Amino acid sequence: MPSQPSPRRMRIATIEFLKDRLYLGAFDSTPQDTDAVVHFSVDDSLPYNAFHHDFGPLHIGHLYRFAVALHETLAEEENKSRAVVFYSRTNPRARANAACVLCCYMVLVQSWPPHLALAPIAQAEPPVMPFRDAGYSVADFTLSVQDVVYGVWKAKDRGLLDMREFNLEEYEKYERVEMGDFNTIPPHFVAFASPQYISSPDATPRKLPVAIRNVLDFFVENNVALVVRLNSPLYDKRIFENRGIRHLDMIFEDGTCPDMDMVRRFIGACVEVTSQDKLIAVHCKAGLGRTGCLIGAFLIYAYSFTASDVISYMRFMRPGMVVGPQQHWLYMHQHEFRDWRHTMALGAPTADVAGYRPLVPLTSLKEKTASPRTPIRSVLGEVENNAALPAPTPGQPRKPSAGQSRSRSVSATVDEKNSGHEIDQQMAIVHDENAGMDDTEALVVRKTRSTSVSPNGRSVSFSAVTTTTTTTMTTTTIASPSSSSRISSLRPQRHVTSGSIPVEKVRGASGGIRKVSAKSSKRLP
Repeated sequence: MPSQPSPRRMRIATIEFLKDRLYLGAFDSTPQDTDAVVHFSVDDSLPYNAFHHDFGPLHIGHLYRFAVALHETLAEEENKSRAVVFYSRTNPRARANAACVLCCYMVLVQSWPPHLALAPIAQAEPPVMPFRDAGYSVADFTLSVQDVVYGVWKAKDRGLLDMREFNLEEYEKYERVEMGDFNTIPPHFVAFASPQYISSPDATPRKLPVAIRNVLDFFVENNVALVVRLNSPLYDKRIFENRGIRHLDMIFEDGTCPDMDMVRRFIGACVEVTSQDKLIAVHCKAGLGRTGCLIGAFLIYAYSFTASDVISYMRFMRPGMVVGPQQHWLYMHQHEFRDWRHTMALGAPTADVAGYRPLVPLTSLKEKTASPRTPIRSVLGEVENNAALPAPTPGQPRKPSAGQSRSRSVSATVDEKNSGHEIDQQMAIVHDENAGMDDTEALVVRKTRSTSVSPNGRSVSFSAVTTTTTTTMTTTTIASPSSSSRISSLRPQRHVTSGSIPVEKVRGASGGIRKVSAKSSKRLP
């Protein structure tokens, strides 16, 4: 028999984001730098830690580290005149994460509108693979890179997410199981895994496990007013109540979805807590599925997210959130949650909501017959909202502690060669001469803000620009204070209509970088 030909190595076209400056590529082997092109990748240094068959998207901490690596690559003296190619391996999962993190960077750091950030990958061949959830059942609900980009853009647009306020050191410390396993979901929530502590709630702080001590300290310092427990008790609630934090049980089965009465009580309590500018901490066994259901319902109610947007945003902040049929549940009820802003109001305080007020129909208030225990009929008909819930999932993911089997997690270490140099970003305004824009149609800048962050002694400046019109391309200039020369980065072959934009001083973000796990770190290439 004739021998079978060996499979050809996949060749994927490099995608242009900004002409002669920034590209996205995929290679099976490490590409060689030239006088015209420099390459870098984060495949090995910033891996996604999978729960099961999930593989992304990369979270906000990954994005921050990617931004540092990109800015440092652009700032290198030898790269002034070279194009930068950010690349991944050619497998579909690596390509999806690379495309997603670059597009999210353009939206969150460079302030590109989402449609422009997504345009370069729209015709990618082969197409970019969608993401799946962390559950153990068959994946029947997927999120595309577009969903993730629009989810983080909407969070930024609504004022929920600001990279200049992000604390990398805090994020990487507390997301570890042994340090508390919690993440903030700005601006109102802390999502965390259930503490497991059966000893006396009156134990002195020194006798408490480190994970619980971190949780309690963080909650007190960050003004958490309410803890909502969704799983069977694994601790005495007095560990929170003794520190002035209210505790509320809303327990339902693992892998299932809450009924509408519970959702109305939860949202009513959240409305009251957030009106006092305080936080709500929510947990189930792992702090992923049931926790994501209720937090997602409130975010849809309060900020008009779509189901795909809110799942994407929550997974960007805490990987693995919302699992299996819970995704469909949010999708099925998203319009209903948004309608509640117009058809519901806060009722009377009740003991089963820890003294807070649940949502009740406006008609019930008018008739003075509101009762938090009365079934509420659907706005669209006579079918009760509690009917036709999706079937429960066969299993829920758990985050393993340090030392357990898990995908490799390695922190990136930034090159120290240029330690002490500060990188300033300044946004320039660009006209797209090929898009039919009149030369007199200037893009008006209303406001600019910037801040510097200093991981490992290095400084990177993030800038945000608010404008009155839309541009089809953005230019960023990166400058080094130690040199009079400027490194023009991300510069397309377009007409620049303005120069540097002054920046105002704002509060700085994290000043240090911690390792994600106890495993050895690797340097970015």
